[in-house]
Amino acid sequence: MGEEGSGKSVLAQSVVEKLTDDGFMVAFVEPTTPKQMLLEITQQFDLPTQDIEGKNLTVDKLKRAIADFLGENTAFIILDDAQSCDMKFRIWLKQLRRKGVPMLVLATDPPRSDIFINIPRIELRPLPEKAIREIMRSAAAERMIDLSAADLSKLQERAGGNPMLAIRAIEEEYLGLDIEGADHRRYFDITPLILVVGVIFVIMRFIGLGTNDQALYIFGGIAAAIFLGLSRLLYSLPQEERRIR
Repeated sequence: MGEEGSGKSVLAQSVVEKLTDDGFMVAFVEPTTPKQMLLEITQQFDLPTQDIEGKNLTVDKLKRAIADFLGENTAFIILDDAQSCDMKFRIWLKQLRRKGVPMLVLATDPPRSDIFINIPRIELRPLPEKAIREIMRSAAAERMIDLSAADLSKLQERAGGNPMLAIRAIEEEYLGLDIEGADHRRYFDITPLILVVGVIFVIMRFIGLGTNDQALYIFGGIAAAIFLGLSRLLYSLPQEERRIR
């Protein structure tokens, strides 16, 4: 699993190539209609899609043919952007997985249901800064853009370790667009820090109460009240929607 542009599709293609080179049969599918995906699987496994009378197999018969084939042969199913697939198709994959069929399912923000419950999750981590800079340098060279280290550092902030966003940042620079903010979702959560500050103010008030220090007690009470009001105000502000989901 990983966010959009994190390299899931590239990973999928690499796995397909590796398994194929090792002599395994692999079916790689992307979200379409359930029947179309079943047809793609049967075609990649070189299975018939018509009966002996020349009629096209129904969805149920295609599923049965694929399941029978996978029960007798070692073959892999690799599904990209699985979160966009029809739920009934994912439930069918879940049934295959229970029978021990090897598969790789890639998704963005997968729900905690159907096939995603049966497969261990591996999160694609953001690329390190060095790798992102190499991607950006390569993209800039293709577009004949001369970027300084400072320019790369500024553009890198938009990517947040996401290779696709890194390339897009170069595209935006090439087009002369002035973009503010970033699309990645990797930000530092300051909620624990806010809670610690609030607790400190409350503790100060209790210390003032216990030591009969009226000034400390009043200061702690006022500070806690101001902090509580500001925190409520901040949480009530409308949240910006994620640009990439």
